[in-house]
Amino acid sequence: MTKLRDRSTGDILVLLIAGTVCFMVLATGGTIAIVEITSPSSDTTAAIRAVTGIINTLIGLLAGFLAGRTDLSMQTQGRKDEGPAP
Repeated sequence: MTKLRDRSTGDILVLLIAGTVCFMVLATGGTIAIVEITSPSSDTTAAIRAVTGIINTLIGLLAGFLAGRTDLSMQTQGRKDEGPAP
């Protein structure tokens, strides 16, 4: 397992952003659940839609990040397999 200090700045930044967004989604989801329980007549449809949109965006960002990392890893591996230039 890689330690945090061994990660690149980009990795740490993505992890911080993802952690912040995930925490806020969980906090907002918990708040919506409490509102639904304490006041069932309240309309929370807009809030649920917003949270769903944020989750979809986060999944897209992480998928793009992983695709970029995979591409970079494949390019690096390809250079190692070629050996030194003649």
